[in-house]
Amino acid sequence: MSRSKVASVGIACTAGAFAAVLAMSGTANALPPESRGVHLTCVDINSNITYSTNGAGTLSSSDPGAPNAQKMKLTSSITAPLNIPANSLTTTILMQQVNGPGSYSFSGTANLPMNAGNPITLGPVPAVGGRLSTPLQLILKDTSAAAPSATNYSVRIQATFAGTAADIRCAGSQDIVPPATTPNPFTF
Repeated sequence: MSRSKVASVGIACTAGAFAAVLAMSGTANALPPESRGVHLTCVDINSNITYSTNGAGTLSSSDPGAPNAQKMKLTSSITAPLNIPANSLTTTILMQQVNGPGSYSFSGTANLPMNAGNPITLGPVPAVGGRLSTPLQLILKDTSAAAPSATNYSVRIQATFAGTAADIRCAGSQDIVPPATTPNPFTF
């Protein structure tokens, strides 16, 4: 094989490998997952049962890359009062824009199965309306100034078990980690 053919084959292989890497990097714009602490008071507004008072939890983001919507997940200190089947909890997580007027929701029905007594993990649930435009900095909507109610909440959990509907509203805020004086935002 001539030197020019070897060079042509080498260039073609390099170009093919580069194209394959680009094709597989559809998530190249995806940001790494971020986690932030939260504290929530959660009450079922149907039964008036309190599930947590200023309970600690972790809110985590994920980004599967365009065109898929970014997602949020909440691991809470609330323990499951009974066995919870997979994908039986509808979760809504409300976020607010840092340095802007925008508010955003993440919502869906996604959860792993949980046994009674296990911490409740919600999501990951996608951004409502599809992929968020970037760059965007969000924090959990701060509703800590008042008790959870039908209109004051940061997280809502809905489910029906054995014919009984639960509508749990959680009021609270994202943690501030000193020396910061405001919550560290999620970046999308």
